[in-house]
Amino acid sequence: MMLNSSMKNLNFYKYGTLTILSVMLFNMTGCTIPFLDQAPKPVTLKYESLWENEQTYTDVFNNYRNSNPNVTINFQDRSSVDLAAYKKDLLDRLATNRDVPDIIRIHSSWLPLFQRYLAPAPTDLFNKEFVDQNYYPALSSIIVYKTQDGAQSYVYGVPLYYDQLNLVYNTSHFSEDSVTVPVTWEQFYRNSSILTKKDVGGKVTRSGAAFGNSGVEFYSDVFGLLLGNANLGFPNFEQNDLNAVGSVLRVLNRDHGWNSEFINSGNAFASRRVSMIIAPAWRVNDILVSNPGIELDIASVPSSRQDNPQNWPTFFIEVVPASSPNSAESWKLLKHMSSEASAQDIYSKQSSIRPLPSLPALKTLADKIELNPILRKMSQDALTSRSAYGDNLNHLLSDRAGNNECIDYVVDILQGVDRKEISSFVSERDSILQACGFAPEN
Repeated sequence: MMLNSSMKNLNFYKYGTLTILSVMLFNMTGCTIPFLDQAPKPVTLKYESLWENEQTYTDVFNNYRNSNPNVTINFQDRSSVDLAAYKKDLLDRLATNRDVPDIIRIHSSWLPLFQRYLAPAPTDLFNKEFVDQNYYPALSSIIVYKTQDGAQSYVYGVPLYYDQLNLVYNTSHFSEDSVTVPVTWEQFYRNSSILTKKDVGGKVTRSGAAFGNSGVEFYSDVFGLLLGNANLGFPNFEQNDLNAVGSVLRVLNRDHGWNSEFINSGNAFASRRVSMIIAPAWRVNDILVSNPGIELDIASVPSSRQDNPQNWPTFFIEVVPASSPNSAESWKLLKHMSSEASAQDIYSKQSSIRPLPSLPALKTLADKIELNPILRKMSQDALTSRSAYGDNLNHLLSDRAGNNECIDYVVDILQGVDRKEISSFVSERDSILQACGFAPEN
């Protein structure tokens, strides 16, 4: 019994010594034990944004870093850069893999041009079902792309906010002249005629509406909206579409009493020289900054499709370049930033510094936070309407979004409709696509 006990002790010390020596040798050779090496590698995310300062995201970023201490976020606000120049430079950087950020903010109308350079979201973070359930209906047709065989869908961009065209009207003018909010374009025209004021010499002193002139803001956006109302896909018009195109142009260029001497329609509205404009919510914010006491409200844009309401989305989205070495971490951060908690925090920060914050892109938040009354109306409209983009290229007409060359070319054609045949849109399709950054075969 004594011998067996001694042998057991000897074996214990022998094996114990061998184990210690093995571990020492393992460490001396620079190897590590996998389950002991769990510290994540440091990651720095370069984030290029627009129209938002870092202070708006401070708490959102800090909350993410609390759970991911290895991540550093290098946030850069590029708002001071000319938007058209920024778009062009960003496309070149992505195409040549030069100084590519990990996350970038682009306008939703840019996505068809940028999509080839972007990494789709991991389907466990974002997918079509998630977008349909949580975001406004118009978004799915903009940020979700199907594979060529149509078998799968991927999300290529995440909106942190949502915006669209709205009818913005002066409530005092409407009350004074006893007019109601127009629902159709014909009602819009009649209201404009009543609201327009002239001096004894016949000169317009107050325009009923900023409309019917290519110089007004968002003229090309309204063109795109009207095309969507007519189920027309720009610029892929066929010969049998020309009558419908002509009807759209007659509405677009109809005189609504606009005085072109007022030049900027948003500024004219702020100074009460025009009663109705069509503009996104961010422009309403500018007007409220310029004149906090202005009497205004918003409504849905007029439509010729009351049976099938449509709107014109215009907003920026966050995307991840495919050449980023940190695409997985970038999408994790965007998932965090787009959560309900983060969206509420961002909305709260914006509310403290702007007359009109941005409407959170999550429709699920509309009944969970105290929305600004103007944004609540836009939210209700967005819930019941769809995008006029469809599967065509109407998005190319989004103005004030860095699409200058495209817009200038199209507006030049629109200005010549009295001199040219409407068929010029068909004959100039390839030139339009090239001006807008697309190869003709697209």
